[in-house]
Amino acid sequence: MVVAVSRRRQEDRTALSDQRMTASAIGLLVDVGIAGTTLAAIGERAGYSRGLATHRFGSKARLLAHVHDTVASDWIRRVQAAVGDRVGVEALEHVVDALCGFIEDEPDELRAMYLLRYASIDPASEYRANVAKVHKAQCRDARRWIEEGQKAGGISPKVNAELAAELFCATADGLLYRWLVNPRLPVAALHRALRREVRRSLSLA
Repeated sequence: MVVAVSRRRQEDRTALSDQRMTASAIGLLVDVGIAGTTLAAIGERAGYSRGLATHRFGSKARLLAHVHDTVASDWIRRVQAAVGDRVGVEALEHVVDALCGFIEDEPDELRAMYLLRYASIDPASEYRANVAKVHKAQCRDARRWIEEGQKAGGISPKVNAELAAELFCATADGLLYRWLVNPRLPVAALHRALRREVRRSLSLA
């Protein structure tokens, strides 16, 4: 029993240090960019030794992959909660709602994730596979919602679900990119416009 309790406490401490270092990495990415986000700086900002981040993650590339995957997982949970059992146009509208809610609630997380995503197009990037995996999952979900909407009769069977899903995901990415470049972008108005366009382009006449 004593061993189990000790192990549990160690697991809790490890989870806490991971959370604090992830938050520190996000803060550094937003403040100083990828180049300035070093393992030593992350450890120090989190209140630990300079070497803990290196010990825990091994390399900067693995740490950046961890940050991307952590934020992406948070985003996926938000989308799943927002969509629930909905399908078709209604599901995509709630994805748009979740996106705009994420911008309001966790702007630094989004900035860090998209900074890493866009940097992953560098051929030397060591976490490209992580980004590609999330992109694939997002498009797969959008395609499934569209296909289920077609089966339910709410979306025209003439719609190419694969292309529509790619276009939807690309539009969401583009909106986020333009917001990152220009924080004064009228996100609320664009949110409403994107919702209307999703319904206009996919709903049955």
